[in-house]
Amino acid sequence: MALPTFNMRQLLEAGVHFGHQTHRWNPKMGPYIFGSRNKIHIIDLAQTVPLLHQALVTVSDTIAKGGRLLFVGTKRQASDAIAEGAKQCAQYYINHRWLGGTLTNWQTISKSIKRLRQLDELLEGESQGLTKKELLQLTREREKIERALGGIKDIGGLPNLLFVIDTNKEAIAIAEARKLNIPVIAIVDTNCNPDPITFPIPGNDDAARAITLYCDLISRAAIDGIERAQGASGIDIGSAADPAAEAALTDDGEPAPKPKKQDAEKEAKGKDDGKPASGGDEKEADKADAAKEPATDKKEAKKQDETPAKITGGFEKLEKPDGEADDLKELTGVGPVLEKTLNEFGIFHYRQIAALEKADIAEIDEALNFKGRIERDDWIKQSKELAKKSD
Repeated sequence: MALPTFNMRQLLEAGVHFGHQTHRWNPKMGPYIFGSRNKIHIIDLAQTVPLLHQALVTVSDTIAKGGRLLFVGTKRQASDAIAEGAKQCAQYYINHRWLGGTLTNWQTISKSIKRLRQLDELLEGESQGLTKKELLQLTREREKIERALGGIKDIGGLPNLLFVIDTNKEAIAIAEARKLNIPVIAIVDTNCNPDPITFPIPGNDDAARAITLYCDLISRAAIDGIERAQGASGIDIGSAADPAAEAALTDDGEPAPKPKKQDAEKEAKGKDDGKPASGGDEKEADKADAAKEPATDKKEAKKQDETPAKITGGFEKLEKPDGEADDLKELTGVGPVLEKTLNEFGIFHYRQIAALEKADIAEIDEALNFKGRIERDDWIKQSKELAKKSD
């Protein structure tokens, strides 16, 4: 899928060019205003088109590098479109109310998300031993947390990019993002201040059709980034699998011999016959053993097939999980997309990550384009702790 395309006609039909009343304008939006009509400012779409395209490119590149995109829009017109757009591209959203400290006090927010997961598990079960009152209280608590944080419960860490509808209403979210140097893409209407925004897009932030168009374009750009990331990881995974297969071959490209087993059988046969197995007798012994070898060779071949491919050190790639796969989203910075990428690479369990050595980390970084994420987010230490808990 390529980057989504759009034209000025689509923007006009969606009402993107309509601003607010002239007396409500923000003078800093002056360069983006085409003029006024019936005391309503008209936004210059000739500037909106290239700025929107730049934003789409930024979204696609961020997602392709394994980043996370957070959709933010809590007002009534934007709420449904924000949730739908985020779900469409497997990203994250906040569409009910922005809790102060969602970004700057992430540690506390993480505890609330953990509590939400606990409530989900508790209420999904049979809820035995709970009275009706307790069940009602827990259900209400879950609904309250779900409304506020349900869209980010799988995010796994701070987002790498924000997409915001209505910068005036979401001023706290933008301030927190600026404090943490997180880039912001935002729709700026004629009553907004474009200065704090990294990638401003002049446009109507009130019309439902316009908001739906923005969310759809951003969502499709994110999907393009996901496909690019999967395509890149697919190529690298194939090249990374070759050395593991070549390791079982000799320099001539033939399967490695098994001298110890054959020698032991020859010696045993020589003892039974009272003769050493040497010279011409070796050929006869080999022929006699050839009839016995196939069953053993099949077992050995089966064992080799079942043995997971190793990169280096104690790390082992698996074709499928050993029992039930671990929830890798518990690791910092791992969401559903990144978890799927790790699974496709052959990583399903915490113990695999805990066993990584420097050579393994370097090879995985190169194969999956992680750019030092494993060491930066300290996955190995986290995996060791999580593996102990799961045991």
